[in-house]
Amino acid sequence: MADASGRFPAPLPAAAETVAAEVRRVAAAGQRVHLRGAGRWWPDAPAGETTLSLAHLTHVTGLQPADLVVTAGAGIALDALEATLASRGVWLALDPPGESARSLGGALATAASGPLAARYGGPRDQVLGLVVVAGNGAALRMGGRVVKNVAGFDVAKAVVGGFGAYGAIVEAHLRLRALPAADRSLAWSGSLRDVAAAAARALAAGAAPAALELLAPSLAHTLLGADGWTLAARELGGRTAVDEDLAALEAAVGRGLRRHAPEGAALWQQWGREVGRWPVGLRIGADAAAWTDALALLTEHCGVPAGTSVTAPRGTLRTGYENLSAEAVRARRAAAARRGWPVVLERGDAALRHAAGVWGAMPRGPRRLAEDLRRTFDPGGVFSAPLFG
Repeated sequence: MADASGRFPAPLPAAAETVAAEVRRVAAAGQRVHLRGAGRWWPDAPAGETTLSLAHLTHVTGLQPADLVVTAGAGIALDALEATLASRGVWLALDPPGESARSLGGALATAASGPLAARYGGPRDQVLGLVVVAGNGAALRMGGRVVKNVAGFDVAKAVVGGFGAYGAIVEAHLRLRALPAADRSLAWSGSLRDVAAAAARALAAGAAPAALELLAPSLAHTLLGADGWTLAARELGGRTAVDEDLAALEAAVGRGLRRHAPEGAALWQQWGREVGRWPVGLRIGADAAAWTDALALLTEHCGVPAGTSVTAPRGTLRTGYENLSAEAVRARRAAAARRGWPVVLERGDAALRHAAGVWGAMPRGPRRLAEDLRRTFDPGGVFSAPLFG
């Protein structure tokens, strides 16, 4: 249960000590640990490493709908958590790519956001606290009772998106929202130029739907049967407000595009499944005004992707490939770095992850900080996550 302030509860869960004991055992044997949740996102483990499964951590405790908070084990499947929360009238604004049965811990470790990040932010914005087992086998609480490094910031923000480099997420304390009364979507398709212009008009008019996603032709055709690029919008909330917001958005988009009216939740659930099928996935953090430049950059260095999806208000560009070399990933990162855009290898097999690194190139200051954090929380290098290749 959370305390009166809504902070992460103080007692460490029994599961934390179980995981900690296993980490200590592996470390004592001189082995390295490959963390695994449901095994649906990174199914392969590097050769010679010990897989530590967290799939058994499926508990849900401290669910308080009135306070809009929940504490859940890292191994719980997102669809199972969603069902539990819905039965109490609340939901978690986390819609990462992949199967709905992927684990909560995996989604947090990879900072895997989806279209809902347009309004609600990414995984870091949903996390109030974490229980993490560090490389020395110590169980740590981060969040309400903040674990800080010498720089004095909340380390939980680094653990989310750290790909397991700083420790094993055992449990998360999460921010919830009340279930909306209405969930509606609209979409408009046309040429890249026309759809990009429509998205720019919508943003300039102050449109802020729950999701505003740009879909490349191949993905748009699979999801909607649409030809050409597509701008898809989702709105959640009260029925009247949803209708008014979508009407205003449609007015901002204007005429000249083909209109589609898909079923609300179904479109976005299929988006997760389709994007989750890409064998190699890159995520580039551009900005709302420059995503077309980022698209041109990736095409130059990596070729035409199998699929592309852009979260318009944030400029987050996600691209998928059937295969990609580490050299191509490095070339794209180097070009993107000149614009200040980070490129994350969101998905790839073990060989590509270790050759290219999941983060890759970083400015000197942030890289030094990341390395300091890793030495602090995993001084023996127990966790195998290849941040920099």
